[in-house]
Amino acid sequence: MRLPMLVSLNRLFRTMRNDGFPETLLLEDGLRRVTALLPLSWEAHLTVDQDRDSRDTLVVLGGPAGGGGTDSVEAKRGSASQLNRLVATLRARQRETGLPALFLSDYIGPAARRVLTEAGVSYADATGWVRLVSDDPLILLTGAGAERSPRATESAAVVRLNGVATSRVIRALSAVEVPIGVRELATVAQVSPGSVSKLLATLTAEGIVDRVARGGVTNVRRRSLLRRWVQDYGYATTNHGLGYWLAPRGLAHVTDRLAQQERVTITGSSAARRMLPPDKTSVVPLRLLALYAGSPATLARQLGLVEADAPMANVVIAFPQDERILPGPGEPVTLAPTALVLADLLTLPGRSDAEAEQLMDALAATDPSWKE
Repeated sequence: MRLPMLVSLNRLFRTMRNDGFPETLLLEDGLRRVTALLPLSWEAHLTVDQDRDSRDTLVVLGGPAGGGGTDSVEAKRGSASQLNRLVATLRARQRETGLPALFLSDYIGPAARRVLTEAGVSYADATGWVRLVSDDPLILLTGAGAERSPRATESAAVVRLNGVATSRVIRALSAVEVPIGVRELATVAQVSPGSVSKLLATLTAEGIVDRVARGGVTNVRRRSLLRRWVQDYGYATTNHGLGYWLAPRGLAHVTDRLAQQERVTITGSSAARRMLPPDKTSVVPLRLLALYAGSPATLARQLGLVEADAPMANVVIAFPQDERILPGPGEPVTLAPTALVLADLLTLPGRSDAEAEQLMDALAATDPSWKE
């Protein structure tokens, strides 16, 4: 007997009609992406469940000898402005129907894919991302799609997360308490509300932030936020005046002399060590000292450093893309903002990415928003 894959869409259809978006495209794209991954002996088609009062739309998957699978599905354009609420709805539907859930969308970003996977919810989007799992019968379909939301290129949303305003908003989102409104977030980040709105459109589409109807942020997946940022940001590629240096007398000697310098900010491994709880030891030894300075060449000279090739260097100094992170004249050496330290660790050479994971794990111990 062939088992149907149930797609419960009636409630969301009304929402999509109000948005002027033809819901049939989600069904057709989702069906097409799933069908493309099926063995040749399997098939899939759309129908309507006549046995339920809601008249749910169905996708029927059928295999040889009557094999198949059944899923209860939601469909929505975008990953949903309230991803946690979406997941709760899908899990409630699973309990109601006794069937596993499948989510269809035009695009499902990496943060949303991780949340859905952890919740045991299958998904498929129009760009090709597919993860359909069933225990009985045993089914696993996976497919890869676009790295970024196609909708970002069709609107005023930020496409590349590499500008100064974007950096300021990301640093603010990594530190503020939520819920927070667009204007309040703009004030904290010291950017225009328009810059905030454009970035939030991208982050919402990719499932990194949740928002209310009026635009305020209710949840931030901070680990996912950092991973999305470093797709476009890099310590060596985004900042300016980058120089590689060798400390002839060792890094400890350089660190001791830093306190005497001006307009210097510490990032990378050295900063991460100071941000870890007192009972935690870094997972790797300090091999590269990363700094920001108002004048990298002048600082290198004052610290007695020798210019070196990148593979041989144990000190790297850059002029920051956003000069605001530097202390003022006469002010003591500072640590870079936590989000920037993490972004630098994720883009510096060596095993600095392991230090980033350790620091995010430490942050997650007291702040759940760093868990995903």
